Amino acid sequence: MSTAKRALYFLGLIFCTGNLPGAGNEGWSADAPQRVRIAYASRSSSAMPLYMALQKGYFKAEGLEVEIIQMNPRLGATAVVNGDVSFATPFTSTFRGILQGFPMKLVFIHLKKGPYYVMVRPDIKDVQQLKGKKLGVATIKGTDQLVAEEMLQAKGFNPNQLQAVAIGDGPVRMQALVSGAVDAISVAPPHDLMLRKMGYPALAGPPEVGLPSAGMLTSDRLIKENPLLVKRTLKALLRSHQYILENRQDTIQTLMKWLPQPLDIAEHSYDGELKTLSRDGIMTDAEIDAIIARVGEKKRPLDEVRDFSFARQAMKELQ
Repeated sequence: MSTAKRALYFLGLIFCTGNLPGAGNEGWSADAPQRVRIAYASRSSSAMPLYMALQKGYFKAEGLEVEIIQMNPRLGATAVVNGDVSFATPFTSTFRGILQGFPMKLVFIHLKKGPYYVMVRPDIKDVQQLKGKKLGVATIKGTDQLVAEEMLQAKGFNPNQLQAVAIGDGPVRMQALVSGAVDAISVAPPHDLMLRKMGYPALAGPPEVGLPSAGMLTSDRLIKENPLLVKRTLKALLRSHQYILENRQDTIQTLMKWLPQPLDIAEHSYDGELKTLSRDGIMTDAEIDAIIARVGEKKRPLDEVRDFSFARQAMKELQ
């Protein structure tokens, strides 16, 4: 890692956690809960399984003391490898790190296809009007940008004619569009409906074929040194997924606590995103191969990029 990138990483980690790097390494004994830090990208519906598992005590039931930390997606892979967090949930940026050689694996998937929408200024009525305009994204070549470009391309627009600008998480991208700093953004619920209510139209979305918006990615070292922690974490999340899928009304109320919003917007978030949560946290090898082809510059053997054995064990125990 270059000096500049290293400085960016440490500054970002201190900002996001409020602690010095190194404080998140797992230490545990038979009498104490195991500490787990999970980095997520955006305070949005996609992080709800983490919040629900905390609210319902599913992590605690597995002997885990979990802290969820909002972190820039670009920092996730480095933070996981360094042991500053146990897991990172941002999918594309972290998975791309694995394809570039980071000693990590995808062990769980929350959403196989994120329901992104391309939201634009009210004066933009057609995709061809986006030529030379600015597209606000979370990070360059992240999930939201890749999905937006694919949707626009399907409508006959060349995405190379757009200027992608890294803005930040959903609420920040939304503010950037409203302020006029950018001409279009790619966002998932609830921000798409919030913008529609303000008069900002959707030019595209949701995608026919999308990319996962969130998963659980962890280090090879943690898998080797503490496999029980990995399994227990995923077991708690599977319980969270099951609860969300089977309890719409309570999930909507919990979502409104996690991300303050009107009832109709929370309902839209559930119906458009949360009801599509994976039931088993697993993807097929064909699905993983397709993602590698779309986001990676080089291919790695599947056994070096994914390990769903812990999710399978957790599901078996729950059944």
